Amino acid sequence: MTDHIDTNFLTRCFGLAGRAVIVTGAGSGLGRQAAKTLAAAGAEVALLGRREQQLKETEAEILGAGGRAWSFPVDVTDQKALTGVLDQIQQDMSSLWALVNNAGVGGRSPLAEVSEAAVDNIFGVNTKAALFVATAFARRLIALRTPGRIVNICSLAVQSNPAGLGIYGASKAALEHLTRTMAREWVAQGINVNAINPGFIETDINRAMLQTAAGKQMIERLPRKRVGSPEALDGAILLLASPASAFITGSTLIVDDAQRFGAI
Repeated sequence: MTDHIDTNFLTRCFGLAGRAVIVTGAGSGLGRQAAKTLAAAGAEVALLGRREQQLKETEAEILGAGGRAWSFPVDVTDQKALTGVLDQIQQDMSSLWALVNNAGVGGRSPLAEVSEAAVDNIFGVNTKAALFVATAFARRLIALRTPGRIVNICSLAVQSNPAGLGIYGASKAALEHLTRTMAREWVAQGINVNAINPGFIETDINRAMLQTAAGKQMIERLPRKRVGSPEALDGAILLLASPASAFITGSTLIVDDAQRFGAI
């Protein structure tokens, strides 16, 4: 008897051809890389974000590599504008399948010095907007009676509690909590919702800080004395946004190179 090798395994589990995937904050950093990764797996990718020029750059990279992507400039905190964009995506693209809820803002301040405006902004984008993007997306899948995937990008700051990032970490902790509630409430509809907690990943947002003396000292305290690049999340993104995650929901995948064990 000859063993049969299933040559279609990777396509069946991880292929996204004929599926529309939405990535928020797709103009740079983790969002841009996630969009490129999902496009490489065959997805039609809707690129959402406030900065049109950067979205167009992401789109050009995907098209240049033979993928399919469309830019939709939008502020995800504007629910009315978001509804219009989702209507357009649903009308013009393939069947809705996955959302990578990546848009977010940072902000470093000791708690005793943080301003009310900073708290409102960080929670407004990282928690409130992420919640309403996810619910707007889920309602459409429920109406269509089709399964899907939601991946919420949270942060290692949820667990590591770095000084100066208390509000940022709290906003992401709230989103991680909501991830589990979303998973529970939408499990019967076949919508799997999971989170990724990335460690320190070098992007445009933190690149300057990581080059400072304090940033370099922080890196030296990490177990492997390095930070990641956006590509470090490729495997996690593809797993949780693909059919391969059919039995995974309500989970948080930590992708941090063991940074949580260091003296952050």
